Amino acid sequence: METEPQKLTNKNKTLMMAVLLAGAFTALLAETFLNNALPTIMDAFQVKQSTAQWLTTAYLLIVGLMIPLSAWIFESFNLKTNYIAMIVIFLCGSLLCVFAPNFTFLLTGRIIEAVAAGGLMPFIQNVILLLFPPEKRGLAMGITGLVIGFGPAVGPTISGLILKYSDWQMLFIVLSLCSAVIGILAVFTVQNITVPQQATTDLVSFVESILGFGLLLYALSEVGNTGRFNLRLTVMFFLGLLVIALFCLRQLHLETPLLDIRVFKNLQFDLCTLLSMISNIAMVSIELVLPLYLQTTRNESALTSGLIMMPGALVMVLCNPLSGALFDKLGIKKLSFFGYFVLLLGTLPMLSFNAKTSLVLIASCYTLRMVGIAFTMMTTFTAGINLIDPKLTAHANAASSTLRQIGGSLGTALAMLVVTIAAGQYKTSPGLGLTQGFHWSFILMLLFALVGFIASFFLPSARKSAA
Repeated sequence: METEPQKLTNKNKTLMMAVLLAGAFTALLAETFLNNALPTIMDAFQVKQSTAQWLTTAYLLIVGLMIPLSAWIFESFNLKTNYIAMIVIFLCGSLLCVFAPNFTFLLTGRIIEAVAAGGLMPFIQNVILLLFPPEKRGLAMGITGLVIGFGPAVGPTISGLILKYSDWQMLFIVLSLCSAVIGILAVFTVQNITVPQQATTDLVSFVESILGFGLLLYALSEVGNTGRFNLRLTVMFFLGLLVIALFCLRQLHLETPLLDIRVFKNLQFDLCTLLSMISNIAMVSIELVLPLYLQTTRNESALTSGLIMMPGALVMVLCNPLSGALFDKLGIKKLSFFGYFVLLLGTLPMLSFNAKTSLVLIASCYTLRMVGIAFTMMTTFTAGINLIDPKLTAHANAASSTLRQIGGSLGTALAMLVVTIAAGQYKTSPGLGLTQGFHWSFILMLLFALVGFIASFFLPSARKSAA
């Protein structure tokens, strides 16, 4: 793809990035916005928790389906039109949710939101990769990491405050207003810095991508919702893996692949992608498990749960740009080693959490974990992208983002599976069962952090790039 980023002045570049990041923040905020509202929605539409949970699960699933297509979308369409179209799609989904007469319409609106959200983050990361050379990407991607981490992290807090004074519809009114304002600003600030390619789409690859990743993510999501495997989900999981394998083989033989998986020939890129994926697992799993732990074993309110998680969200505001700036100076090995060490320190005390654990300790551990995530997720992602031929950055971005999303789905599914299985062993004492379930989920999170810590030793010591 031909690019012309040099035509942007620093002021135009700053305004454009601010609007792009605002759109991504809104989409990512919506990811966890409903976590605190599910009990209210269950009462409003008379649905079970396993059904209501699909408002979050389906959102993550559709986002995961869209990411593999993001490289083709980014390269094939006008940049400004592309971004505004995604914002408009998100706005339409939010408005449908505001006026949803039943649960089916509400779920449909969430799916429409997710179609846009799945394209927004890879889109914005691609723009940053175009605007900044490898030696200056750390700070830019650090700020992007702030959006990626802060949006989902602050979602439960903001929604908890809104739900204290209003109904669940207000959540979608807020999302609608935000997306409408961002869309208007985009008309005046977003500029075309790419020349679209008139490439044809391989229909078979498109179908394989949707079917393979769809089956895989659905199976993982359903396991997370129900807390158990069954024959149907097992078949869907392995069928999804088979279709993805066929998709990958086809990409290797296409002159213009939908997703160029040759980027995975670079083992250091693979390692960086793995570390970024583990960081995402660490973030999304705790953001799901911790509110449930607080509201079930502690009987805390949605607002209290959100406030406990607020310090961690605020810390990400400070640490993501800092980690990006340090990455530009120090390289990735020291930052990843430090980040995963802090993640281990924040997770270890969680093994002793129970119904009487101090809320200050809970908030402190969560905050410490978010520091570790801030120093690892986007820095390892950026380090991997810098190792790839610049001509393949859009595909490397899509590939890495896809694995990060699948990792997040896998992490939440495993965490909820562990909680459900452990809780089921104490049928005569549900409270004790839940406490044990959360205990085992925290052990699982500790193991993920330990894997990331060990893997960090194999990262290159010096800062490298493919440029």
